[in-house]
Amino acid sequence: MDLGPLEIVVILAVVIMIFGVGKLPQVGSALGNSIREFRKASTGDEDVPQIGESKPAPPAIPSRDAYCTQCGIAVSPDVRFCTACGHSVTRATGS
Repeated sequence: MDLGPLEIVVILAVVIMIFGVGKLPQVGSALGNSIREFRKASTGDEDVPQIGESKPAPPAIPSRDAYCTQCGIAVSPDVRFCTACGHSVTRATGS
């Protein structure tokens, strides 16, 4: 199905009349998210990152000796700054 320029203009005019000019960005965003979710569901790819998606947080290193003051994850006791966010590391004192 090949739409000509006149059909595209008519469709755009109807969409503007229905939703209004102020809602067009929200409608476009919702349509894009719907298409992205449909593609993800139809291909079965759950691990493919999409444009604009944030990366998952790095796994915490199991250690009781040091933790990040910003994000709170445990870090290796020999580092001075968090590998996830770059903030300073607080050393645990005591036994």
